[in-house]
Amino acid sequence: MKFNMNNMNKKYFYLCGVVLLLIHLAVLTGYGMSKEGYHEDEYYSFFSSTGTAAVYPRSAYDVRTGHEMQRQFMVRQGERFQFAEVIQNQEEDVHPPLYYLALNVIMSLMPEHFYKWFGLALNMLCSCVTLGGIMYLLHSLGKGEACYPAVLLGGLVYAIAPSTVSNVMFIRMYAMSAMWTVLYTCVIVTVMRRGECGRRRFAVYTAAGAVLCWLAFMTHYFCLLVPFFLTFAYGVVTLWRRKGILRMLVYGLCMCGAIGLAVYCYPASIEHIFHGYRGEAALSVLLNGSFREMCAMFLPVLDKNVYAGMMWAVLALSVAALVLLTVRRGMEGTDRAALGRGAVVYLACLASICFLVKTSLFLGDSSCRYFYPVLALLLPLQAYLWYRAVSELTAGRKRRGIIGVAAVLLACVPLLAGHMQNRVLFLYPEEAEKKELSYRYGQEYPLIMVYSKEASQRSWYMADQIWPYQYVIYSDYEHMLELPEDPLLTQAKGFVVYMDAPAETLDPLVERNPNVEGYTLLRKDNFFMVYLVE
Repeated sequence: MKFNMNNMNKKYFYLCGVVLLLIHLAVLTGYGMSKEGYHEDEYYSFFSSTGTAAVYPRSAYDVRTGHEMQRQFMVRQGERFQFAEVIQNQEEDVHPPLYYLALNVIMSLMPEHFYKWFGLALNMLCSCVTLGGIMYLLHSLGKGEACYPAVLLGGLVYAIAPSTVSNVMFIRMYAMSAMWTVLYTCVIVTVMRRGECGRRRFAVYTAAGAVLCWLAFMTHYFCLLVPFFLTFAYGVVTLWRRKGILRMLVYGLCMCGAIGLAVYCYPASIEHIFHGYRGEAALSVLLNGSFREMCAMFLPVLDKNVYAGMMWAVLALSVAALVLLTVRRGMEGTDRAALGRGAVVYLACLASICFLVKTSLFLGDSSCRYFYPVLALLLPLQAYLWYRAVSELTAGRKRRGIIGVAAVLLACVPLLAGHMQNRVLFLYPEEAEKKELSYRYGQEYPLIMVYSKEASQRSWYMADQIWPYQYVIYSDYEHMLELPEDPLLTQAKGFVVYMDAPAETLDPLVERNPNVEGYTLLRKDNFFMVYLVE
């Protein structure tokens, strides 16, 4: 049987789906192997998933071992599956606990070990489920085998997009959020597609949507953005059609009930949303912030890191494709309902992005994390619409297959450009050289961490650079001139010092140790300058 891209049968479609999954895993594994460092929030993910308390300096002068500092990011022997402590850690912060409970399960399988793959494996699993959900969703928006190439293109875009890879590389709850977002979208589109199904089947769909809402809320509060706009759109469409209103009300009430149950299960969420520092910041921006100013901050970051500078062109082509398909299918009277569902999802994604722009905290390039769950839907949907529009325009032409391949390549241009421009975030390749220095001096020289009492948590930001040292000495700025007569200070052959203070602060240290002669500035990081004293 001759293979034809525009007349693909089910066998080839499933085979290509498996190949896409393998490509996705290969891309994620390759980037995962090159991940050298961690964002400070990733350290918090590991720490808060251990179920133990943070190790902060106990006094103005405190001596630890590097291994002791590393153990606070491990599940310890005899403390596996401490779910209550994990939940308590999140209650004291501002996040729901589901992602961290899942991470605790993985870490508990190998106590007394720390690997980046604990978090990456969890995110990769979520991302694979997300890919399957995206392909199911796109398939439900079209009819028959003719849509298979468009579905595969949408899956390919998700599988290789820099934003997808960045989401997996960031060991936080956003990859899980994307999974629940996509799965809920599959449910709501199915409800809209099969609104006149039997009661039992409708009950199954409603229960699935409610469970996903509960899981989404327990993963990340913003994870409910897309479900909210999609459910609202379902209500509007139902009222417009004046058909299925009772079922729509039952479905909506069940979703509200699921969220109410989540609040009951996790009452700290009320404090987080309305009084926590994240919640207060979001509400403040929502009520007082300027939408234009927020767009001026966020959109260039999205343009650079997600679309490689081609955002407006991609959005314009996607809207044009949606309009073209709507007009042509509307004139022919075919596939209008499917296109309507596609338009609803597309508009819900854009509405969610607008809301996120309005409420999210601006944190430079890493601000992209807020948009990853929405982009997991938006990017494949745009590629799907684009390919369908090209297929419509080239129907019946001799070189339709060549034009289709050209459309596929064109859809992948922004993604490939993003990879070439190193737009995959949260890899921190520069950390490799810093850790190499730690291993070079760690067993011979003590590390002195000079910290501020008001920001002692900043010593976390280079945690894996601390672990190789045999001894780690903590001292706050105020007591640097009053260090005790410790042999670690007076007899060491040298020191590595992290501090953000005038270099002269090191003079007493040099004067008290006959084995050292002076100090050299090795580098300047975001929060600390690194000196070598020898």
